[in-house]
Amino acid sequence: GKCAGEEGLAGGLGESPPYRELEDSYGLCGPEDRSQISKNGRTSPLHPSNGQTGCLSDNPFVEDSEEEDTEEDTTVCSVVEKGEPPKISVQPDSNPESPRKRPRQDTQSPKPNKSSLTLPLRRPTGGCSPEPARLPCPMCSHSDTNPESLQEHVNRVHLDDLSPLVQSTQHKCPLCSQQFPNPTLLEDHFHTSHSDLSPARPPHPAHQALSCPICSQTGWSAAQLQLHVDSHFATPPSPGPSTSLSSGHSSASDLVLAQEMERRERDRRRLEEERQFASLQALYGMDEQGNFTQQSASGLRKAVVSGQLSVVDYYERSHNLAQSERSGVDDGSSVSHRITTVIRGLSVGSHGVLGTWMASRTDHFSATFGDKGWGCGFRNLQMLLSCLLNTTQYRETVAMRLAGNKNLVGMVGMPSIPRLQKVIEDAWREGFDQAGCEQLGGRLVNTRKWIGATEVATFLSFCCVDTEIIDFHRPTAGDGSHPVMFQWLLDYFSSGQTVIPPLYLQHQGHSRTVVGVEQLAGAGIKLIILDPSHSATSLQQNTMRLVRKTLASMKSKQYQVVVVRGVLDTTAKRDNKKVIRSTRIPP
Repeated sequence: GKCAGEEGLAGGLGESPPYRELEDSYGLCGPEDRSQISKNGRTSPLHPSNGQTGCLSDNPFVEDSEEEDTEEDTTVCSVVEKGEPPKISVQPDSNPESPRKRPRQDTQSPKPNKSSLTLPLRRPTGGCSPEPARLPCPMCSHSDTNPESLQEHVNRVHLDDLSPLVQSTQHKCPLCSQQFPNPTLLEDHFHTSHSDLSPARPPHPAHQALSCPICSQTGWSAAQLQLHVDSHFATPPSPGPSTSLSSGHSSASDLVLAQEMERRERDRRRLEEERQFASLQALYGMDEQGNFTQQSASGLRKAVVSGQLSVVDYYERSHNLAQSERSGVDDGSSVSHRITTVIRGLSVGSHGVLGTWMASRTDHFSATFGDKGWGCGFRNLQMLLSCLLNTTQYRETVAMRLAGNKNLVGMVGMPSIPRLQKVIEDAWREGFDQAGCEQLGGRLVNTRKWIGATEVATFLSFCCVDTEIIDFHRPTAGDGSHPVMFQWLLDYFSSGQTVIPPLYLQHQGHSRTVVGVEQLAGAGIKLIILDPSHSATSLQQNTMRLVRKTLASMKSKQYQVVVVRGVLDTTAKRDNKKVIRSTRIPP
């Protein structure tokens, strides 16, 4: 039956059988009355008023108000569909021939209380009421219209320990490093790969009933059989045919367990070695993370935040760094000029000092924000170049190679760290120190890789400066010190040469620059060493305390010294330096 809208009630209600029977039996509701029944697409029951009676009695299921059409239509539809005609009461004084609607009263009639109705109403079909609201799951995006099924979903999916959503996404095998996305795969792996240790599942048919070809014992799995056969040729021999099968299985299981423990130990050591290697790569700048320019910018920002630099100093330093990067010349922010002259004045005449021998004019370069932690080799190379570029014997040779143009020799300044990195790469491309090139991956520019004695010698040889590496490869005293190295350094600085360049000193994890020695009373020797890790301020405030080094303070297992010997004035001499060689002391 039709149940809603203009057609549902107006078109179909008058033709339904119950209403026809009512019209015939009571002779009521002519055409005028029918219009009242189907007015505005819904029934309008008549009520008696002022001595007049209507056609129909009050219908408790239909309201006069026109604001609840949906609910009234549902009620009427339910009544019509059930086929029950409405109850009609005819008053004695009513006139069926001319019924008329009772006048609307000024006071609004109270609405009937529908909560007391007991008439069962069938839910209308075909869009008579909105679809029931969906109830969302509080733990996922699932929703359901039935609270009971939603509760079942929560219990099964979220509260059940065996639910895939509750369990961990990875399940690791307790005997090996393999992981699986669900317990079923882990169980299958355990029973197949570790079947000898798993009594829960019998061996796979393809792996059972294997017999030993030597002693004819049966029941071996493939892995157990291989171990068992190998045990026949080992000492002591494997149990023979008289030995029980369980004893053989137990022996094989012990071997498998021992091998598994050994494999796990190897894996643990390998992972530890990889972790240590990665740590060393990061320490020596081999992790390809960052470069001088990036670290400089980051360090300057941190210095402003910590209060070490003002905003004005930050922008000034940033401008100088950008200009240095474009020109390839160091910005000079960390240099202490003529530090050797200052040290000589402080050393001569000091208490207990019999003699002081110093290198030629040398400047001190300390680490900056851009190279702190990895640039000591480059800073020591700058100290060495500060002497060579201020010496007539070496200036033109070094500057010519750095400038690449003879007309620009007079304009050459101290190379910046990125510029030094590029020159070393150029030397590698020309065939210098191919072993070192391979070790450092053939690239230094835009990295934080450390350099050592061989890279410094390669740079100088490429610039036509003759060098030699002296390798003090072991201590020469019982306490781990190097008295032979101290004596060699004293002989070098006291040789009386016109130009005495400083020495590049390399040891494990760090490098420094030796600029002189002091002869003490009682034949003692102190070295005068410049360290890039000392800032210009600290060096000015505590000069001699920081630069003096005694024999007891130099106890590294090995030291390498790069010595400048002269100029490579021929191509043959320069090509001969492409292979790095060292002199070992003691031999």
